[in-house]
Parts: sequence; structure tokens; C-alpha cells
Amino acid sequence: EALATDPDFDGWNGIGFVVQAYSKRCPLVLDWIIDLARRSGHRIMVRLVKGAYWDTEIKLSHVGGFKDFPVFTRKLATDVSYLACAEKMLAADDAIYPAFATHNAYTIGAIKALAGGKPLEFQRLHGMGEDIYGALAQMEGNDRTNVRIYAPTGTHKDLLAYLVRRLLENGANSS
Repeated sequence: EALATDPDFDGWNGIGFVVQAYSKRCPLVLDWIIDLARRSGHRIMVRLVKGAYWDTEIKLSHVGGFKDFPVFTRKLATDVSYLACAEKMLAADDAIYPAFATHNAYTIGAIKALAGGKPLEFQRLHGMGEDIYGALAQMEGNDRTNVRIYAPTGTHKDLLAYLVRRLLENGANSS
């Protein structure tokens, strides 16, 4: 918030957030970011992801003795949250630049339908989702949706857990 409202950054639209749909707070976090964008005059990029640290969140809640979890405990609830949050983001495209991280064919189609032609961006990891995004590009022809490709970087220690998650996800990924 301090960065977005700092007068030294007036006119700069490089601020971005990643929001995890598996968090029960996700819709409230989006409301806060949208409000911040409108108050500050910055168009803020918001990247919606389903969430990658579910097991850690559950473990920390158990260890802490909490009565509830900060994340949804069923995949279906996370999927519903993701689409509800996507709709909220698309409705606020005057204030934010909506970006959606997914490799799931159904989710891509649902977001395209929700967008109704509004500009948006999809984001995928290098080596994942190539076929589905290739098919989307063929269908869209010259009027393509932006697709940003991410490649993780970092030290061995930082990347090992991330890469193992991706390997497990890639093996189970239906798209």
C-alpha cells in the first residue's frame, strides 16, 4: 500500500500481486487490491493462482491447534473460488490487469466465457499447458489472448520442492 500510494511512483504501473484462490480470504484480498488500485491511480496486475502450498497450510493449522483452516479443504471449493474470483477480477478490469495462471482446459474455457471478449492474460509454467494453449492460439487466430510463460529460477534449495511439486502435478495433470 505504501508503494502504491508513494508520489514518487505516480504514473508507474509495474505493481503486481499474486492471489491464491484456495485461501478463504481471496475475495476479500481482491477487494482490497481493487480498492488500492482505484485509490492510488495505478492499474495493478493481479495474478490469480489456485494455490500451491495447501499441505503446508493444513500442517501449520494442525500444529497450531487451530479449529479451522485458512484454505479450502476440498478441490471443488478451490475451483469454485477460482472462478468466482476470476469473475470479480474481470468486473474490475478498469482498475486491475487480470491474469490467470492455469493449465486446466475447463478453467481456460470458463474464464474466456466469463470475459466475454475483455482483454486478459493467461499465464503458464514453461513445459506445462503447451498443447492446450497451442489449441487456443489456433482457435483464436490473429486475435489471440496474451499468454505469459514463467520459468522458475533460484538456488537448488529454493527450487527443489517447487520442481518436485511440478513433477507430481505434471504427472497428474489432465490437460
